[in-house]
Amino acid sequence: MADMAVMSPFSHDLPRAAAGLAQLRWLTLCSGALLCVAGGAAGVALPYPLLAQALLTLTAANLVLARCGARSRTPALWLGAGLAADVICLTEVLAFTGGAANPLASLYLPPVLFAALLLPAAFAWTLAFATLLAYAALFRWHLPWPAAAGDAAYAVSLHLTGMWVTFSLSALLMTGFVSWLARRLASREAMLTAAREALSRDEQLLAVGMQAAGAAHALSTPLNTLTLLVDEMAEFRAGDAELAADLQTMKEQLAGCRQALFALKDGAESGVREAPLFAMLADRLEGWRALRPDVVLIWTPPDVPDPVVGLDSAFWPAFFNLVNNAAEAGGGEVEVRASLAAGGLTLDVINRKGSLSDEQLARAGLTPLVSGKPAGMGLGVLLSHATLARLGGRLELVNRLGGGVHARIVLPLNRRRVP
Repeated sequence: MADMAVMSPFSHDLPRAAAGLAQLRWLTLCSGALLCVAGGAAGVALPYPLLAQALLTLTAANLVLARCGARSRTPALWLGAGLAADVICLTEVLAFTGGAANPLASLYLPPVLFAALLLPAAFAWTLAFATLLAYAALFRWHLPWPAAAGDAAYAVSLHLTGMWVTFSLSALLMTGFVSWLARRLASREAMLTAAREALSRDEQLLAVGMQAAGAAHALSTPLNTLTLLVDEMAEFRAGDAELAADLQTMKEQLAGCRQALFALKDGAESGVREAPLFAMLADRLEGWRALRPDVVLIWTPPDVPDPVVGLDSAFWPAFFNLVNNAAEAGGGEVEVRASLAAGGLTLDVINRKGSLSDEQLARAGLTPLVSGKPAGMGLGVLLSHATLARLGGRLELVNRLGGGVHARIVLPLNRRRVP
């Protein structure tokens, strides 16, 4: 039985199950003590010292099992020992009160049921056969059933009362424990569903990462070639001011593309760099503004001292995915607000046009969304959601009442100091 915890389908729940059974055992002991008191008050002729010995034995066993089971690395062993103690003490009580004729014999069923649900089949079958043998032995070896001078009506009444008590106890024990198992199974199913969704999302992210790596490798050479061509055209047409301005814009855009490829490489290497937080955000947003001169960017930092923090390089692609989505959906205007609360950074990315459906809001971050503009929420949100979750943060999306989408990033900070 030393490996019972490994074999049990509920091995992770066995400590809680053992604790639940201990509580049920206390309930049963209290009920047995009350029945003995009620029987004595009603004048029922029972061997009360022998019954007290059986109840005290089970009490001592429950105390020992609770203490040893809490410290043991094999809770299934102690859980099985507890069920065996239940059967032994119940057999004693029945032997002192009429044997097989006692309606309390039905209480053999709960320990067998719990063993079948919680422990390996070998132990459950062993306990079941032991219970059958004990029940059969009670037909012959037992003290007589209490009766008042052969009063048959009294004996039948007492038997019916015992049947009701047995049914009540069995129903309460089994309903309570099986309901607990049903809740545990439902909780485990919910965890498995969440794990399957996370696995599916990780597979999608892996595919996107492989495609991104291939695209970065394929784009590096054309970008270098275009940069050389722009430089050569600038030399040959140095006197054309209008063309020079266009070529300078092209050069800046190509530099932005190269910077994006470098950022992709930095994100793959994933490091933490310390710098003043809001200055770093302002600098990155200024670089983004240079790449998107067609978009009005409103940046609102908080009026607080700028803390020096460490931000993982993977944060920036997740952040700018949301900024780009807002730019595409926002009709030429994006607002970014920052604040500090509860030791973390809150960033609000707001656009004032477009909206998301209820289904998109429910599935955003779980699967890529097929969405027409101006909503503009799809694969980028999936990537941002997964990255922020890995960094310990979260992403919230809501529709604004006046139109547009409000994306909120909440990220814990690795704060060092405030200058």
